Amino acid sequence: MRGSLKIFTWLGIPVYLHWSFALIFLYAFWIGYDNNMGSFGMLWVLAIILPLFGFVLLHEYGHSLTARRYGVKTRDIILTPIGGIARLERMPEKPIQEFFVAIAGPAVNVVIALILFGVGLLLFDGIYWEAFVASINDYFSAIGLFFQRLWHLIIGHISFSDFKMLLSMDTPSQLEELVAETGIEPGLLLTALPAFLSINLGLALFNMLPAFPMDGGRVLRALLAARLGRVRATQWASWIGQAVAVAFILLSFLVGTFTLGLIGFFVFMSARSENVMVRFDALLKRYTARDLMRPNFTRLTVTDWMQTPIDLVRQGLERHFLVFDLNDQLVGALREEAIVAAMKRRDFSSEVANYLQRVELVHINEPLQTIYYHLRQQGLPILGVVDGGELVGVIDEVGLQHFLRLQSSGGV
Repeated sequence: MRGSLKIFTWLGIPVYLHWSFALIFLYAFWIGYDNNMGSFGMLWVLAIILPLFGFVLLHEYGHSLTARRYGVKTRDIILTPIGGIARLERMPEKPIQEFFVAIAGPAVNVVIALILFGVGLLLFDGIYWEAFVASINDYFSAIGLFFQRLWHLIIGHISFSDFKMLLSMDTPSQLEELVAETGIEPGLLLTALPAFLSINLGLALFNMLPAFPMDGGRVLRALLAARLGRVRATQWASWIGQAVAVAFILLSFLVGTFTLGLIGFFVFMSARSENVMVRFDALLKRYTARDLMRPNFTRLTVTDWMQTPIDLVRQGLERHFLVFDLNDQLVGALREEAIVAAMKRRDFSSEVANYLQRVELVHINEPLQTIYYHLRQQGLPILGVVDGGELVGVIDEVGLQHFLRLQSSGGV
């Protein structure tokens, strides 16, 4: 991907680091500087942040490997400052398959949390086990207390100024109370293990929010699609996702968290984009090559001089041509770029055969999805349409563009 650095390939899936990932190091520096933590403190912040992206990477592999079971390939995984992106070639269209692909990522984080909990069981006992549990409780008590205060703000029990004041106050810490009572030293392992466990549970819970196209939103779409169909389910999931995204943005202003606002903006735009894409995909499924092929087209032969297609391009609307041999058998295509190249060289008397390129053939009943893939994604400028082994027409980029424009304006 552009602007990304490939760091490795694992299980056949390339993993890239987006250039903006460097902002993580600036963020760690800012936290350390703002809290007067010194160089060691900044390294400690990084030591907590960087494993987070390891958990995010495993989360994305959960999606990718589950999608692979349903025949869907993953182009790559990209790590960014706001999370990971597994770029699947497509999402499975069967609701049950999309459900399992979507839920696989959060499930990986839950499994990691359970493994870390098991490690805690093995490593700690007595007062240290109490400290381990207290540390986990502290993470989720702080989150619960925050949402309790937010709810009181929403229903008008507290003012915004009171909410901001409560945010600045320290939340009660079970671990600190336990340390004060017993005098134990938590140490690195007893500090990091509950943090990583809580981070994984937090990732699972956050991703299961119904903010399409986040995992929870995709789960929601899969459940809705079983009753409403994919297009209507996507529309509902998109609306709900955009509403949640707006809540993220508003919440980021309330608590002064830039990252949450950025995630909200990304979710809002992605939900809108996915809704448009699914509706467009449904449009493509309704039509076949028969609906937009052009039965009348200019036929060139391999012995024609290049002057002929040059004149045709100058005078008409056709830009690409099918070429036949002397026995009227299709042998290739002459593309506009080849014609332009001949014009620049003033190679007017050269035979068309010298500029031929391969031509792709599609059946007259081929869905428009396939046509779109060939013309837009593969970049083929012209396709031959066959019926019963006989060439019956052509489809080119101009024809596709005209057809889609008529569809969008309700003209067809």
